[in-house]
Amino acid sequence: FDARRPNAGHDALVQLERWQKIGVTFDDSPAFHNNDNDNDDSRYLFGNGMNHMSIITQNVDHLHQRAGSQHVTELHGRTSRLKCMQCGAYESRNTFTSQLESLNEEWLQDALSVAPANDDDDEKYATEMRPDGDAQLAHHQSYSAITIPSCRVCGDGFYKPDVVFFGDAVPKHRVDRCKAAVLNADGLFCVGTSLAVHSAYRFVKLAAAEGIPICILNVGETRPEAEGLLVNAAAGGSSSSSSITKIEAPIGSTLAALVNKFQEETELQS
Repeated sequence: FDARRPNAGHDALVQLERWQKIGVTFDDSPAFHNNDNDNDDSRYLFGNGMNHMSIITQNVDHLHQRAGSQHVTELHGRTSRLKCMQCGAYESRNTFTSQLESLNEEWLQDALSVAPANDDDDEKYATEMRPDGDAQLAHHQSYSAITIPSCRVCGDGFYKPDVVFFGDAVPKHRVDRCKAAVLNADGLFCVGTSLAVHSAYRFVKLAAAEGIPICILNVGETRPEAEGLLVNAAAGGSSSSSSITKIEAPIGSTLAALVNKFQEETELQS
């Protein structure tokens, strides 16, 4: 994931946030913050009583922040950080990986020295990144011989990626903060998502129930369409008085065109 870089869509959202075309400010609350070792509660205690949110992302790659977006809520966490399952302390994944490699140098060299016999061999492994960010090694490798670094804070706990996996629940304070942002927004702009996962789709249903206008920019069918929630299509299809609009178009080029349009309007007004 470290090799990934923000794309045109990320860059466009950064500019839209800077121009205050996206984002909402709402009353802060202790319920919107956790109280573990992330110091998140201090942001409430020493804040000005207001919270800001521009983007709710389901992605775990931290690319919105790398691009420059300021007010991002990572609904499912991020892979660049680990969390101790005993005391809640956080650790950088890069730091943990370096420690893991140092403690298991011989095992790692042995594992990477084994080559598959052919493309159809069951023992085949690849060092390329899989969708979950890991790599498949040869099946005969004994993982019991690996030394796992303990938590640097409590000394006994083990780390887990700070990610909401399938079957896990999104932390309540995070959900509550997103709900407050949606309820205080003038509209909801859903970009590049099928909304198949309930953790994000719930906010679309919340906005629809409250009569908050919704626009979905995506290529391919989305869950609101499949469930009949979306009936107003901006690029073909039927239309009605629904407050939900679907734009069937590529993400990066469409957002870039939107930024250019706002830029032209600003230049004309100046």
